[in-house]
Amino acid sequence: MMLKPDKDRLNYSDLLKPPAGYEVSFAVGTTYSLDLEALVGVPLALSLSEEMDQTFQDDPIYMLEGLRKSSDQMAIFCEAGQIKVPQHGNSLFALMEDSVFEVALENDKSFHPKIWLIKYENSEGYILYRLLVLTRNLTFDRSWDLALALEGEMYDETIDKNQPLIDFLKFLAPQATSEEKKQCIEKMMVDLPFIHFDTGEKHYSDFDFYPMGVEGHDWEDTGLFETYHQLIIMSPFLSEAIISELDEYALSDARRVLITRRTELHKLTEEIINNFEVYVLKDIIIEGEGAVSEEEEQVELAQLQDIHAKLYARSKYNQHHIYIGSANSSTNAFEGNVEFLLKLQYKKYGFRLMHLLDDLFGEDEADNPFEKIEEIPEEEETEEDLTDKLQKAIKQICRVESSARVQKTEEDYYAVHLSFASIPEGYDFSIGPLLSKKRETMQEEIKIEDLKMLELGEFYIVKAEKDGETVERIIKIPTKGLPEERQQEIFRSIINNPYAFLQYVAFLLADDFLLAALEQMEQKSLVAVDWDMQAGNYPVLYENMLKAAARSPEKLEDIHHIIELIDDNAIIPEEFYRLYETFNEATKMVKK
Repeated sequence: MMLKPDKDRLNYSDLLKPPAGYEVSFAVGTTYSLDLEALVGVPLALSLSEEMDQTFQDDPIYMLEGLRKSSDQMAIFCEAGQIKVPQHGNSLFALMEDSVFEVALENDKSFHPKIWLIKYENSEGYILYRLLVLTRNLTFDRSWDLALALEGEMYDETIDKNQPLIDFLKFLAPQATSEEKKQCIEKMMVDLPFIHFDTGEKHYSDFDFYPMGVEGHDWEDTGLFETYHQLIIMSPFLSEAIISELDEYALSDARRVLITRRTELHKLTEEIINNFEVYVLKDIIIEGEGAVSEEEEQVELAQLQDIHAKLYARSKYNQHHIYIGSANSSTNAFEGNVEFLLKLQYKKYGFRLMHLLDDLFGEDEADNPFEKIEEIPEEEETEEDLTDKLQKAIKQICRVESSARVQKTEEDYYAVHLSFASIPEGYDFSIGPLLSKKRETMQEEIKIEDLKMLELGEFYIVKAEKDGETVERIIKIPTKGLPEERQQEIFRSIINNPYAFLQYVAFLLADDFLLAALEQMEQKSLVAVDWDMQAGNYPVLYENMLKAAARSPEKLEDIHHIIELIDDNAIIPEEFYRLYETFNEATKMVKK
C-alpha cells in the first residue's frame, strides 16, 4: 500500500494499452467531464500501444490511424453538457462522434463515474478483461488522482461478484445511440459472469464493486457508513452533512483524518475540526508540481493543481477496507449521482491504516506536501457563482428533446436545421457546429447555412451568456442526413498529397509505430526529401511491403482500405498502386 506522489505517477497510456500478444476487442470508458483533445490520444494506447504524447499528437496522420483502428472498438460516456470546447478545431473530432455518448440524469443529478472496462483478445482466442477504477476525468487536468487496475481471465465457472458491474453496463447500454456499440456492451455483459478478476497483490484479500445510483445499488450497500476505529477521507469536494454523518460512526478514541481542498474548509464545523485531523495541499504545491518531481531538471512551468483523488480508508479491529472511485464526500455523490466505487479488503501482518499517511506525508515534515488546518477560515457569504449557473443552463439544454437535419442547398454547400423543445429563459444562447465558425442565436427552430462538408457533424458548440460572463460547452445532437462521403472527405483533408499518402503507408507498414514516427519526423526536417517510388530511391517502403507480404498480409489489407477510402489519383501515385498490386497478387498466390 503506497501513496507516494513523488514517485508513483499515473501513466494513462500504460493503463490502457493491451498486454503483449493481445489486441483490444472493445473498451467502455466513463467520465464526468470530457476533453476531446485528450480523447484523441486514447486510440494511440488502445490500438497502437503507444503513449499519448506529443510525438504522435502533433501529427494528424498518426492520430488518424489510431482513430481508424479503434473508433469502432470504444464507447465513451460522459455527463451531458460537460464536453469541453477544444482550443483548436480538428476534423479528426468528427471521427469520434460515434464513440461519445452523453448521459443526462433527471433532477439535476450528475453522471460522475470514472472507469474503463476493456476486453482484450489474442490470436488464439483467449480473452482478458481489465477494469480501471479512477478518480480522474478524461481531461488534461494536472490535479492529484488515484487509479487502480484489476485484470481477469475467462473461466468455465461463473461467479456472482461481477453482478454489480453487469448492472452498471446494463445502465450504460441504453445511453448508447449506436446500435453496434450497444451490442458490444451487451456482449461484455454476457462475458462478465465468467471473468475472474484478480488484484495481482496477495494482501488485497477481497474486493467489491459499487455502482451507486444505478437501479438496485445505493450508498447503503457500501458498508462505508458503519462504526470504525480509524478513518481516512480524501475528497476534493465536501458536504458538511456527509462528513458529520461519518463522524458519528467513530468508536471510542477513534482517529479521523480528512484531506480536502482549502476552498472547501468553510463547509466544516468546529466539531468536525476538533474531531478530525484536517489537511490541505500547501500553496507551493498547488501553484506547481516542482516540489514533488523527481526530475528537477525537467520540471515544466508551474501548473495549478490540487487533490482530485477520492479515497476512503477505514479500520475496525484488524479489518481494513479501502474505497477508491468517483464519489466525493458530498450529498449529491451519495444521494442521486451515478458513481462508481471499488472496495478493497487489505490484510497484512503489522499493517496499520495510518501507514498510508506515512507514504503520503513523507518522513520529513519539510517534504510534506500537506499542511494541517487548526481552525476554520471565515466563511464568505456569496451567491451561487454565475459560471455555475451558466453551466447548469447548458445542462438544461441537454435535457430537452432536440434534433438536427442536414440539407444540401447547392453544390458543395449545406444547411443544418436544428430543433429544440424549449430554451431555458434568462440567458443568451448561441450555437454552431464544432468545426465551423458560424453561430446563430438559439431558438426552438434554427437554420445554419453555407456550411462545407467538413463543417458538418453531431458536435455543436453552445455558448451561454449573462451579465458579461460566458460559458462554452459541446453538446451532441443526433443529426440526420450527414453525407455518406464525409469520412472520405476527412481522410482526404489530412492525406491530401502523395507525400502524406506515402508517409501514411510507411507508418502502416512499420513494426514499431513510435520508431516510424521519429524517423519520419527526421525526414521531414530535411530540406528536400525524395519520395520517388523507385525502390533505389526509397528502399524502406519497398522492403517493408516485402515484409508485410511475407509476414503480415493484414497490413496490405489496411493499405487496400486506405486506397479505397482516398480514391484519388492526384493523391495516390500511380507507381505506388502498381507496386501494391504486385505485392497483393503475390500474397493471393501464396494463400492459394
